[in-house]
Amino acid sequence: MDNNVLISIKTFQEAGGEELEPIELQTPGKFGVLNQKYYIMYDESEMTGFADTTTTIKVWPGHVVVTRRGKFNMKMHYEAGQRNLCLYPTPYGEIGASIYTSEIDYGFSGLTGKLRVDYTLDADNENFVQNSLNVDVRPI
Repeated sequence: MDNNVLISIKTFQEAGGEELEPIELQTPGKFGVLNQKYYIMYDESEMTGFADTTTTIKVWPGHVVVTRRGKFNMKMHYEAGQRNLCLYPTPYGEIGASIYTSEIDYGFSGLTGKLRVDYTLDADNENFVQNSLNVDVRPI
């Protein structure tokens, strides 16, 4: 499948009551539907720190799974109202993390749509980081 969409990703973060600089990425990618699940795929770059890696975001009611394959491999499962564990890759090795997903909201029609995932990331049971992952998809 050829790139058929422009994907805009913006993540807002708050740690210790302080808003951090948003993380933004805009890249061409692929979007499709299979078995009543939405798929968003794109290649990472040096800018994201995950060069030579393909990211797939799978979305269905109450769930979002982000999978990275290539130089960096990881899988993060966001499930509304639930806490899930994952291994998060860093340049220094993997870190065990807990993800509590407070809300998942999305809407897609044709090759256009939006996804928002609000979650808390806890890497050491002390440092809670509030996150809001926002993905916008539109045709190229």
